[in-house]
Amino acid sequence: MQKVKIGYRWLLCLCLLCASQTQAQTTYPAPSSMSIEDAYQLGDLLVDQYKIKQGQPYLKYAADKGNAKAALAYSRSLSTNVMVLGPQEHEYAVKAAKLGNEDAMLTLSLNKNIFGDREEFRIELLKISKEKAEQSNADAMRKLSLLYLDTSDELDWLRKSAEYGNAKAQYELGRTYEVGEGWFFIPGNREKEVKRLYKASAEQGNFRGMEGYASILFKEGNKKEAFDIWTKMANTGDAFSTIYLAGQYLHTIPEISYPEKDEVLGAAYSKIYLDSMGTDKEHDLYDIYKEQYLEAMSHLSDAQKKQVNDFAKEFLSKHTVRVLR
Repeated sequence: MQKVKIGYRWLLCLCLLCASQTQAQTTYPAPSSMSIEDAYQLGDLLVDQYKIKQGQPYLKYAADKGNAKAALAYSRSLSTNVMVLGPQEHEYAVKAAKLGNEDAMLTLSLNKNIFGDREEFRIELLKISKEKAEQSNADAMRKLSLLYLDTSDELDWLRKSAEYGNAKAQYELGRTYEVGEGWFFIPGNREKEVKRLYKASAEQGNFRGMEGYASILFKEGNKKEAFDIWTKMANTGDAFSTIYLAGQYLHTIPEISYPEKDEVLGAAYSKIYLDSMGTDKEHDLYDIYKEQYLEAMSHLSDAQKKQVNDFAKEFLSKHTVRVLR
């Protein structure tokens, strides 16, 4: 009996491997045959799906043709050290910044830029952001908080940005309070403010805010409401949320008690992730998810396997799965 099970799982693994190889061999048009915007969009998608080597030529093509977003995306795709910009990473961030991309200017204004032009970009972005902040631009306020990192102005600008409705700032301020920064003299007020900020961020669709708010709800015992938030995130095509649902349904951690174990749904969400994502990043995690998928599939009947395949096919006909944060 054990021999049959091993053979069966080997067959499943072979089928999945073939599917993965087919996916890896997917061919796309040459970048030069596409519009600049289409090349950028395809490259950005492939990188977000951890098919980084496939996506980079499209981003580079669009960047070299003057697309600022592509230049920054290409720069980020080259990152190998979160603490320091590499030479080509810096080159394309500069290209994006000179094309007017303020996010690229911000990248070049931070300490990880060791190429001698950090202050040049910081001064320029400070001027732009202060002018916009005076016009109540919440994103500019958030940029100012980052430009004033580790100074007394950092938290002030972050608070202002959150007050003016910036979803990222609302999450970041909530997280800042959650880890103990800021003063709250009345017991319980810190927790209330963290929850309020996460909820405000979540209501605008910010995934980190949604995660934070869902975690609080779950701890409070509102497990269904919390799980509904995770499901909503997965239904936008967010890769992390998709594999999170898979793990929850498969009870990959013994402590999981909600939702009830459902290997069909767990395998289906696993398949959605595995069929969508590449392995140029987080390869080890991909292998773990694949093993969990194979284990779940080995427990299912033919009818249940069909349910898995049908669910995944239907989902992927409506959603494009990628990293969305």
